Amino acid sequence: MNRLRNKNKQLYQLRLQNVSKAGVLKDHVVIVVPTYNESENIGKIIEAIQTQSIYLKNAILSILVVDDFSPDGTAQIVQTYVKKYKNVHLLKGRKAGLGNAYIRGFKYAMRQMGADIVFEMDADFSHDPSMISFFVYEIQKGNDFVIGSRYIDGGSIPAKWPRIRKLNSQWGNIFARHIAGLGRVKDCTSGFRAIRTSLLKRIHLNKLKAKGYAFQIDLLHKAIQNNAIIKEIPIQFTDRIHGNSKLSKRDIIEFIFHSFTIRMPYLVHGGVALLAAIVAITAFSLGNIAALAMYNLQTAGFISNQTLIILVLVTISVLMIWQSVFSIFLMLYGWEDVERIEKDKVPQIYEKPKFSFTALLPVRHEEHVIGDTIRAIAGIDYPEGLKETLVIVRSDDNGTIARAQQTITELNKPNVRLVIFNDMPINKPHSLNIGLMHATKDVIVVFDAEDQPSRSIYNIANTQMTTKNLDVLQSGVQLMNFKSNWFSTLNVLEYFFWFKSALHYFAKQGIIPLGGNTVFFKRKMLGQVGGWDEACLTEDAEIGIRLSARGASIGVVYDEKHTTQEETPHNLDSFIKQRTRWNQGFIQILWKGEWLKLPKFQQRFLAGYILLVPQLQAFFFLMLPISIFLAFVLNLPVIFAMITFIPLLLLLLQLVAFTIGMYEFTKGYGMRFPFWLPFKILYSFYPFQIILGLSAMRAILRLITGNGSWEKTLHLNAHRPEKAFLPINTNYIKIGN
Repeated sequence: MNRLRNKNKQLYQLRLQNVSKAGVLKDHVVIVVPTYNESENIGKIIEAIQTQSIYLKNAILSILVVDDFSPDGTAQIVQTYVKKYKNVHLLKGRKAGLGNAYIRGFKYAMRQMGADIVFEMDADFSHDPSMISFFVYEIQKGNDFVIGSRYIDGGSIPAKWPRIRKLNSQWGNIFARHIAGLGRVKDCTSGFRAIRTSLLKRIHLNKLKAKGYAFQIDLLHKAIQNNAIIKEIPIQFTDRIHGNSKLSKRDIIEFIFHSFTIRMPYLVHGGVALLAAIVAITAFSLGNIAALAMYNLQTAGFISNQTLIILVLVTISVLMIWQSVFSIFLMLYGWEDVERIEKDKVPQIYEKPKFSFTALLPVRHEEHVIGDTIRAIAGIDYPEGLKETLVIVRSDDNGTIARAQQTITELNKPNVRLVIFNDMPINKPHSLNIGLMHATKDVIVVFDAEDQPSRSIYNIANTQMTTKNLDVLQSGVQLMNFKSNWFSTLNVLEYFFWFKSALHYFAKQGIIPLGGNTVFFKRKMLGQVGGWDEACLTEDAEIGIRLSARGASIGVVYDEKHTTQEETPHNLDSFIKQRTRWNQGFIQILWKGEWLKLPKFQQRFLAGYILLVPQLQAFFFLMLPISIFLAFVLNLPVIFAMITFIPLLLLLLQLVAFTIGMYEFTKGYGMRFPFWLPFKILYSFYPFQIILGLSAMRAILRLITGNGSWEKTLHLNAHRPEKAFLPINTNYIKIGN
């Protein structure tokens, strides 16, 4: 607190020094210059900027160089100017892209230097320092955001540029302007800008996601969203004098994809508007169909076969449209309601440990992965006396028992124990209930056999449950091995969109079908509801709906740095069995009827939708080619024909969203985005839907035949490096005879 008071006092004194003789408060202008290997240019650009102070009216000038640990000695050169001039500052940090450099610089300029106006400016003389006073003049006239434009009257790019480079620059701006929706700004990518810091404070810099050159369009988009007054003034852009351009292929890819992701919220709003239009069209269409049916009934005494087919086709198409729009809405919600997602992110400062944690690790035939998982859970950073790990395994699983014994002995931690049972049934919820009986801590957390949790996950859960007074917390889970087989990419994307986006929407509505792991429950709450339902194949979703119906306070937290990492099923057979189990479990929950106890109609509707959606998706995707075929064969009225083709357009939109989502996934988890990935998504998308449909039908068949057995998913550590295994013995708790 004292430090904050001293800083505020220093800034106040700085402001007093900035008062002119006429009593007018001067604007503090800070030129932010990001550098990486600019030793040949930096000294000259600092001197050139210094000469501009005399041209500023009612403003003082400072320079802030943000250097990304340049190996060529750029920072050392800047240090000599810091000693020479009081208004030159140096901020050093790791190399993390142009966007990160500017965000660090802007924050420092506002908090430490008391800046009123900040500039973006390159160090290579492609931006003329003599233009600084013109930018400041426009800001002082009342504009919030002034852009040096190459593409308005008076602006220019180098005449010697090759034609292909000119086209790339111009089309890049056109692309960003129209795809990202940047209004009438002609030069969206210009890096010569002046910005009022009052605008930056409204924007909230932490919400800017672009790391590289896409930062320029991201910042401009946020300025437009905040109703900034934007002005473009002409500049003559020149080629750099020394050194090489820092623009990389990764920057170009990020720029393209970020242009689309900026547009995501508008696609969501557009989807809502489309949905409203669909409702109107549907009412009109069904009214016409009803009228046509009535006419046939009156004149012929029955409805013709073609009319019946049209009626069915249009009804199915309308339902497919609704399902597609809502699916896209859920996929994009995480980008639309940014403030909500920010609240659900990992806290920056952790609370002191209040809760103790019991980790339940139910396993069966997991000798290949169990050792690494026990080590990962035991290694979570939290006081040893406030945590315990229970590995729960049936007595006939000798391989897993031996591997678990070996690992527990190696760890030599009394709070890591093996719980062995020999009763029935053989399934996960029964194992969890066994573990619950032996748990001793305040909070129960469930992990799966192959999980790689974050080392900070207990601190995160303790903080969230303490500050938000939660009974249950769902943390993020993410499949990682998107290259393993043909379906793994889309499987990874399902998890990515669910935990990063959709789950936050359901949490907002007060209905959360919980995931199978990294879920934290207050032990007393589990005791009140009787633990997990041992007859249900999706015990995680079932207990989530049951707790929601009982009014439990359930929260969600998601951050790529702290998700629990898992692997996709290793082959198609395992994937189909896993999906069959999920679908069958959802139908079990639907029939059980606990979801009907939810207090609000909207909650009951969403719960019913979640439980039915696997069957709906399977039906709709299998019907899509039939609908398109019939639309060509039947002589449909124009409006009906249009309705039948809307699902196809929405399918294409989903493909675009999947591709963008995959880019966001690889960026968020620090992976390379392979050039072939969009093609893989394209060719695997429809076969993937067919597999989901087959799994849904298989689930129904198992229900009809009374087969409720648990089909286990094999894990091979595909998301981890391979480990060596050594046999060893240890002590354990045994339950039963």
